[in-house]
Amino acid sequence: MKNSFFMALGVLFFYGISTTGCHWFSTNTASLASDTTLSLEAREWSKKIDKNPENEEYYIQRAEVLNKEKRHQLAILDYQSAIALNGDKCDYYYLLGDAYFANDETTKALENYEMAEKVNPNDVNAIFKTAQFLYFVRQFDKAKIRFGKLLNLSPQHAQGHFYSAMLYKEAGDTAVSIDFFEKTINLLGSDYNSSLQLAMLYEEKGNNDKALENYEIAINTDPLSSEAYYSRGLLHQKMGDDEKAMNDYQKTIEANPTSFNAYYNAGNILAKLGSYDQAINHFKIAVRLLPDGAKSYNRIGQCMELKGNIPQAIENYTKCLQIDPNFALAKEGLARLGKL
Repeated sequence: MKNSFFMALGVLFFYGISTTGCHWFSTNTASLASDTTLSLEAREWSKKIDKNPENEEYYIQRAEVLNKEKRHQLAILDYQSAIALNGDKCDYYYLLGDAYFANDETTKALENYEMAEKVNPNDVNAIFKTAQFLYFVRQFDKAKIRFGKLLNLSPQHAQGHFYSAMLYKEAGDTAVSIDFFEKTINLLGSDYNSSLQLAMLYEEKGNNDKALENYEIAINTDPLSSEAYYSRGLLHQKMGDDEKAMNDYQKTIEANPTSFNAYYNAGNILAKLGSYDQAINHFKIAVRLLPDGAKSYNRIGQCMELKGNIPQAIENYTKCLQIDPNFALAKEGLARLGKL
């Protein structure tokens, strides 16, 4: 922090020393009321703070606005000010933790999430914040303990079930993971992410029927999801159903025109069917989306070779090898054409 006074204050309130009654708030924050780099809303809250610097809710409200504007350092100071006025509200600590997390200060984020729990050990939101953070930073064993505590206190906590499912998925315990995802769906009625995760888990288990069933549920839950369409298309392609795969890749492209994989895989199917010009068009779009995609140049080269356009085949095999000198199929292509 730039202001050493705030640093000192932070030490004071974390040790529970009350600063209520001090009037440094108005002096230190008055400039924000005229700071034109902030939104009008933030400046209006600043005016209210200037008039009543000991109203903790004003700091919380302004911090929320500042966070939306990605002025996280200023938001941090406001949360600290609110805590200095009232250190007994655990939500102030986890809001401060969120601001630190948004500002990439993960150690301080965790400190404040844990402080929120200390203020109120049974606050469900505080426990969830800590557990979720531990999951994000991949401290899975600690996260499991927190999520276990959370679900003991709040058995109907849908997000707690979802993240528990993700934890067990990470640990490779598919059966337990599936159970948690299904509980999440039962609690919410429907949940796109849980259905998509279930589809992927069933696909890994080789249960394609259940995988397709859950991809369908995910798509019905969110018809604009490119991820679900692409994943189902890839499964159809693996199963040899090129027509259904192509349909899903087209849906993927409609939902996400920048999907390199959808264009590339659709190109492979078109090339397999002998539609070389269409395949080449798809691979060229894939190249635009991923200019250093050696495999796209190789596939254009192969299609050009099959069309009998040898100069273009050589050109694209060469481009592939310029990106990846060890690309074996491109080397084989040039060798076939007497250029290697």
